[in-house]
Amino acid sequence: MLIFQNPYMRVFFLISLLTFTMQIHGQLCEGSLGDPVVEIDFGSGTGRGAALGSSITAFTNSNSGELDEGEYTIATTTSGLKRNAWHVTADHTGNSNGYMMVINSAVLANEGVFYTKTVTELCANTTYEFSAWLINVMNPSAGTDQYHPDVTFRISDTSGNLLGDYNTGDIPQTSSGTWLQYGFFFTLDNDTEVVITILNSAPSAHPGNDIALDDIAFRPCGPTVTISVENETSTSLTACENETINYTLNGGVSSGYSAPAYQWQVSSDHGTTWTDILGATSVTYTFMTSAANGTYLYRMAVAQTSDIDSINCRIVSEAVTIDVLATPAALTGLANQNFCTTQASTIAHLVVEPNSAVWYDSPANGNVLPNTTPLVDGTTYYAAQETVNGCESDDRYAVTISIVSPTLLVYNASDIICDSLNDGFEMVNLTDYEPQFTTCTDCLFSYYTNLTDAQNELGINPIDIPSAYDWVSDTDIVYVRIDSSDNCSQFSELSITLQSSPVISIPDSIGLCENTSTTISAGSGFNSYLWSTSEETEAITASEEGAYWVTVTKYEGGLICSSTKNFSVVLSNAATISNIEITDWTNSDNIIAVYVSDTSIGDYEYSLDGINYQDSNTFSELTSGNYTTYVRDKNGCGIENQEVFLLNYPKYFTPNGDGTHDTWSITYSETEPALTTKIYDRYGKLIKQLSATSTWDGTYTGNYLPSSDYWFVVIRDNGKIHKGHFTLKR
Repeated sequence: MLIFQNPYMRVFFLISLLTFTMQIHGQLCEGSLGDPVVEIDFGSGTGRGAALGSSITAFTNSNSGELDEGEYTIATTTSGLKRNAWHVTADHTGNSNGYMMVINSAVLANEGVFYTKTVTELCANTTYEFSAWLINVMNPSAGTDQYHPDVTFRISDTSGNLLGDYNTGDIPQTSSGTWLQYGFFFTLDNDTEVVITILNSAPSAHPGNDIALDDIAFRPCGPTVTISVENETSTSLTACENETINYTLNGGVSSGYSAPAYQWQVSSDHGTTWTDILGATSVTYTFMTSAANGTYLYRMAVAQTSDIDSINCRIVSEAVTIDVLATPAALTGLANQNFCTTQASTIAHLVVEPNSAVWYDSPANGNVLPNTTPLVDGTTYYAAQETVNGCESDDRYAVTISIVSPTLLVYNASDIICDSLNDGFEMVNLTDYEPQFTTCTDCLFSYYTNLTDAQNELGINPIDIPSAYDWVSDTDIVYVRIDSSDNCSQFSELSITLQSSPVISIPDSIGLCENTSTTISAGSGFNSYLWSTSEETEAITASEEGAYWVTVTKYEGGLICSSTKNFSVVLSNAATISNIEITDWTNSDNIIAVYVSDTSIGDYEYSLDGINYQDSNTFSELTSGNYTTYVRDKNGCGIENQEVFLLNYPKYFTPNGDGTHDTWSITYSETEPALTTKIYDRYGKLIKQLSATSTWDGTYTGNYLPSSDYWFVVIRDNGKIHKGHFTLKR
């Protein structure tokens, strides 16, 4: 950070994030600064630099090795000067060859002064800014954070009178090492020489309190100098090379000089060096004619009239930047350019290189022509190259035009093609029709879905892939733009009608019953037939399974369309029912599943009434009772059926001799010859055992049993056991 004693100073340097401390005393600079008039940077080179001499420092110079207490060196880096106790750093600019003064501080005689130097050729009665850069080189990670540098800067006249001073206070260690800039202002009386004294009043340490010094500078300070450009809001301007232009630069200076003098300066190296402009010594300067292209900075320097010739006395304004742009080279192109009556050509159609022209109606002076100006046959137009900043070439390029009528004959085309899939879409190669539009061999063809796009100057929205265009049946016309070598664009129309292809009504799969043959017909009304069997008839007889195809053609309106149908003949037979699985013994949630044998090779459907068929072999949510299952081959090779019974038991019976519900038995038990039923009373006594065909009349040993609930156990043919109870009512 740059720490000044002047709170009104216009320029501050913020080098780190630390906040600097301000002390206000002594004479202050409230205006503008000049260029550095003293710059002590210790030079540059490789290795260690030369000693400073005893008149500058009382410390001992070390040309090699590490620094001990009270020693210094002029070096490009701190590496190797104190092992890891010091940060490794270059000078404050980062220049690997830049020298700095590195000091292993010690309190020597004369209160720790480590640098003294006399500066000459200053201006009397002038205020100067003094600044210098310091760094605490101690590395806290090495455990050396005991003493911090405490540096005082003094400026005195040659008689020892103090003109200004500044004390840094403790300069703390930092984790990575940080260069800090310090400074203050002082004012000379009649002297032109001062003495710089820099001392470190912190105690000696082993190690500790060690610093590096770099870039000591003086800058003159005076009243505030301002600069502006008449009739301009910006101080960054442009001009074209060799252009006559008037930029009036107005300078100003606040009170402070009894007899101010002025000197305008220019820099062509971005402010590194400045040159006085001969005769430019008034408060204004007019920039009139630009010379060589480049970037030029202008500023006004001010000093007392007696001191204006000394750069050490001048203060300066901010700079005005004028970029002088190079004159563009002359354009090139075709001096004679042809256009077509179909184009509606304008100035924008003229072609030159590079394509950044301003067009005129005469070779010199004249009028600028807008790009929309229509071209006139036999007229010459003149183009100057223009840069993005508005500079024009000195020479204008002449282009004479001719407007001609089209010489190429073009025609419309139409066609009828087969819709191979009868889906209203067909892929068409539009370029196949180009010979029908014209006989041109070097024309450029482009295709559009509407005439407006085709007629656009640039031909916008063309069909991307004309060689593979999906023509839709409701498409009326495709528009063709034909650009020929005579610069003419002409337009043709292409219309295509999609003709339906023959439809062959043969299914993808045809069943062939075992040991039979089947007749397959492609349908009537076609002009030719060709089967995969080499037959050329409308129908064939197939007796073997396999893959087949047939191709038919039909002539209509002079167009031959063909279709091919691929199909297969599959072997089939009537089913053989191998097993029927049932889930019964419920009122209405019974299931029948029908299975066919491995010899059944057909495609089958299933039914319980012989009328309504389904693809699934399973029937569910059935009531108990007698059912007939049907299995039908979808290819017509036969139907197989089998009866099945869903068993259940009556919930009650009334053995009263009225002929209704007089006995009890398992419904349809006779269909399972091995089925047995045992009936028990409520106490578990066996009352009756029934076979598959017998019933119980409600008696026990010839005696009527009373009304009550009775329990039963049924053992079925498949070993499954059912248990339940029923009611005897009298």
